[in-house]
Amino acid sequence: MTTQRAIADQYADYATGLTFDDLPAEVVDHAKKLILDIMANTIGGYEWMESGPKILDGVSRLNRSQGGATILATGQSMAPEWASLANGSFSHSLDYDNHHAKGVIHAGSSVVNAALAAGEENDADGKDLIVAVVIGYEIACRLAMALGPHSSHEMGFHPTGTCATFSSSAIIGRLRGAEPGVIVDAMGLNGSQAAGSMQYILNGAWNKRTHPGLAAHNGFVAVSLAQSGFIGAADVFEGEQGFLQGYALRPTPEEATRTLGSEYETMNVAIKPFSLCRYTHQTLDLLIDLANEREIDTTEVRSILIEMPTYGVQLCGSPIEAKRTPTSPVDAQFSGPYAAALALTEKRAGMDVFTGVLDRGPSDEFRRLMAVTDVQQADDLDAIHPEFWPGRVTIDIGGEKIERYAKHMLGEKERPMAMDGVQAKFRELAPNHDEGAREAVFSVIDDLENRTVADLVAPLG
Repeated sequence: MTTQRAIADQYADYATGLTFDDLPAEVVDHAKKLILDIMANTIGGYEWMESGPKILDGVSRLNRSQGGATILATGQSMAPEWASLANGSFSHSLDYDNHHAKGVIHAGSSVVNAALAAGEENDADGKDLIVAVVIGYEIACRLAMALGPHSSHEMGFHPTGTCATFSSSAIIGRLRGAEPGVIVDAMGLNGSQAAGSMQYILNGAWNKRTHPGLAAHNGFVAVSLAQSGFIGAADVFEGEQGFLQGYALRPTPEEATRTLGSEYETMNVAIKPFSLCRYTHQTLDLLIDLANEREIDTTEVRSILIEMPTYGVQLCGSPIEAKRTPTSPVDAQFSGPYAAALALTEKRAGMDVFTGVLDRGPSDEFRRLMAVTDVQQADDLDAIHPEFWPGRVTIDIGGEKIERYAKHMLGEKERPMAMDGVQAKFRELAPNHDEGAREAVFSVIDDLENRTVADLVAPLG
């Protein structure tokens, strides 16, 4: 009789055994885009959000070392465990970081920032970085799928903060040259570190922004203890008191390792074109396209009906009166009515537009558009979600009803963002870095397999 090997053992073997030569060219190319996207978000979360400087100040009070890893937004140096806490928290602050649909997880903010910090710590080259990033995405995304679609969210947990704790240990262990057993023990300890409470939704709190940073930081803690002989919990994922039982209503443990090593979930990670919750992106995309196709007098808009999968309605459409009157950047990021009004009045949704409306306050017409917008669930959308993230918008303009539907979002593999699009996003999110520094980062990313992690972060120092 064959006994199934523990999930942690399989992850540890994968993390220590994957090589650059194993990776198909398209995976390498996409990993480069994902790395640049997260670097952009990391800088942008500091530059564009009021929480950025406060996060840096708090982490600086904890840090006691001037060496090891770079704070991407400022160029200062900290110990890697603290640099990854700050960078990972900045990176998720805009809700603009890349996203894996089937796992409903933003893995990149922890994956890339843990890999960058551990890469600097261990003088890694570009190939090492790419492999570590792929390892991180493969583990975090599969673990999120193993929780079961939304069944962890329904318990009040945010997979971005929980799953990424384990992938961070795999990344850091790999880049430190740890044996598989060390990574297994580190993951055993991660079972006592995974958190990610979703209570932040109640008051627009900043907790969610720190989830990837804490995940990356905890990976350094766990691997360091494991390297010193610390014994972590056995069967941390599938055990009776393990992660999958404790953090999911409907876990599907087989998804944790199915196709691991033969297929790449990394290819299913989408790059976000807008800095709002992913569930609002179909609304933004459909209405921006409509507004650019024809001249719309917004005063003639009588109603807007946004249809989303159920979980999207819970995040971005309920309670509807609150979603029609957002009072903070977090509220706006998770508001379907705000997305609709932004698309129709501005015809785009870049950071300057998003923050500009918030800074000057919504106009009377903007508020009216939010007031006539409703967000509802649709059975046909639920039927194909979360494998797909479909959306539909029906708008009444002076009595004429126009319906738009889309199954694939911009940035997904069916509608991929080219490297020049990611570079444009980097420029948008790094306004205080000169073009020479930005171009230097782009040059290293393009040739990353022949460069080093030090080369990649040097232009930001």
